[in-house]
Amino acid sequence: MKHRLLLVIAFVVLVAVGGGTIVAANLLGAQRVADHGRAVPERPRGDERGPEGELHRFRLGSIAGERLEPNRDDFAARTTVDGPLLLFLPATRAKPADYQRFLQAALEDGYHVLGLDYWNLGKTLSGTCEADVHCYGQVQRNRFDGTRPSRSSAVTPAGSIVSRFRDAVAYLDDHDPDGGWGRFVSSRGTIAWRDVVVAGHSQGGGEAAFIAHIRTVRGALMFSSPVESLGAAHAAWMDRPGRTPVDRMYAIDDVGDGFGPRIAGSWDALGLTGSEGPFRTSTAPPGPGSDPHAILVDLDLGDPAQSHSRIVKDSTPLRPDGVPVLLPMWQWMLHRVAPASSGGPAPEDGPASSDGPASSDGS
Repeated sequence: MKHRLLLVIAFVVLVAVGGGTIVAANLLGAQRVADHGRAVPERPRGDERGPEGELHRFRLGSIAGERLEPNRDDFAARTTVDGPLLLFLPATRAKPADYQRFLQAALEDGYHVLGLDYWNLGKTLSGTCEADVHCYGQVQRNRFDGTRPSRSSAVTPAGSIVSRFRDAVAYLDDHDPDGGWGRFVSSRGTIAWRDVVVAGHSQGGGEAAFIAHIRTVRGALMFSSPVESLGAAHAAWMDRPGRTPVDRMYAIDDVGDGFGPRIAGSWDALGLTGSEGPFRTSTAPPGPGSDPHAILVDLDLGDPAQSHSRIVKDSTPLRPDGVPVLLPMWQWMLHRVAPASSGGPAPEDGPASSDGPASSDGS
């Protein structure tokens, strides 16, 4: 009798398990049919608060069904609806969360800000390319739009800066429909580069300079970058005139930066230093009437590696009141490419650009 009872109980359990499995399979199958047979991509997710007035963090997850790698938090915010957009790209292996003080400074100046995660893992760009002058542009173009994959960089179009930028703007426009985000990307997916200031640190600053070379942007700000020269060799794309005029590009570094010689060589190749060389200062920005495009600050930022990072990262030195010592310099650079409280498009002084074929990058 006991054995029969155990057999009955076992049969009931097996039926229940089997039924649950069938239900789950049917539900999953229905979901896949609804999504045309594909696994449902992960939806972007972010803070409960919106991007108006304070930094809002969010994560895209996947694009076109492709899981993004890396997939770290992006940061965005805006105050006015008509301010230009600051697109900030972090250094090698750094993330947007490392630059919140600078993003906050741009926000307070009336910018829309977007600290964007992108493929910046592995070796530094300078360590990857060294004296191979064509390597720099090839890697940077691949990370920009997913074209020209190579052994040095194989980012897909879905994981590229252009693709991530479009999806980030779409996410922000959905969460802040009255915030003016939609004007940065048209309904056809064309990015309004003329209303975008590209900025970045180290490898990210080099990428910003490259974007300014192949697209007409409102301005470019480079922090401890580009690191794209080695002795007499420098990135080949720097030998050709870019779409964005040099007078809308600004770069800054500390005299103690261990990459200083490579950065100085890049500045010379881009035509940023002029005949008198970089503008030198402690922390005070240039005075009225002065418009240097390459700036060297002499600030005790620590060892050479710290000098390279603390020019713009959140580890930057602070005054006793908690304000970054370099804030006036950051503001000066931000104002040069888009004065405070100014909206509207950038001057029409370069050839039209889109996300299609562009000028040669020398690779």
